[in-house]
Amino acid sequence: MDYQWLFDRPIAHRGLHNDELPENSIPAFQNAIDHNFNIEIDVHLTLDGHLVVFHDDNLKRVCGVDKLVKKCTLEELKTYRLKDTDNQIPTFDEFLDLVNDQVGILCEIKGINPFKHEIAKATIERLKTYKGRIALQAFNFGDVAYARKRTKLPVGELCTWVALDLHTYRWLPCNFMGKLWVNKYTKPDFISYDVRGTKTEYTNSKGKSHRHRFNNYIVKWAKRLPVLFWTVDSEENVELAKKFASNIIFEKLTAERAEELTGEFRPLECPESVLPKNFERGKVKPL
Repeated sequence: MDYQWLFDRPIAHRGLHNDELPENSIPAFQNAIDHNFNIEIDVHLTLDGHLVVFHDDNLKRVCGVDKLVKKCTLEELKTYRLKDTDNQIPTFDEFLDLVNDQVGILCEIKGINPFKHEIAKATIERLKTYKGRIALQAFNFGDVAYARKRTKLPVGELCTWVALDLHTYRWLPCNFMGKLWVNKYTKPDFISYDVRGTKTEYTNSKGKSHRHRFNNYIVKWAKRLPVLFWTVDSEENVELAKKFASNIIFEKLTAERAEELTGEFRPLECPESVLPKNFERGKVKPL
């Protein structure tokens, strides 16, 4: 399996978007292509079985409509607009036709039920005829295991760690996932990890600051598998990524800054048997 490309260039989070170019829009994807950045996207299934590129489960934040994507037909979704612009929600087909292997794609399979694989199944089926560079990832460990068994594409485990925010209902699953124990079951090809998980000071949703021990779990697993950090959106996060990651999924950085960061992340320490083919080890010293 050759997925060297996943580490060659920074990955634009939901496209190279800004105030004028909405996230997960055709213009944001074209902007990333024009700057030769790989693209991270998210896919959902509509009520009538079409794959669409959209991040949230609910349309409210981006389209101003309080309705779940899975409850809408494609025809209905096409009537909505992204962030008060003229841009529609793209279908997965429209996105793939645009990219056409000009850059690599990192595709997140949405959904959280580990026993339901409709989105993963539809995505894998569609990609049987796509000849470009693409990797899959999911928070849903059931989908990671499902995809690993049914495709030769690289498949990554997405993880966050907000365990110290005791006021959020996500505390327990995030604490478990952030320790990466699930990797022994899912056997991912790479890890895609929340950059906040390496900070030693954390401010929770109510503005209270906590200090905590350093996260040694990511150090341990970075010696076994390639690691991507998300979402790198500040110079502080850039410096964390340089210490622990092999590449970044970024936003809010200028295209010029992201270009400067190409090749600036740490080399892999994982065994040669799981390295991407012909991986060129980076310039940063190992941990």
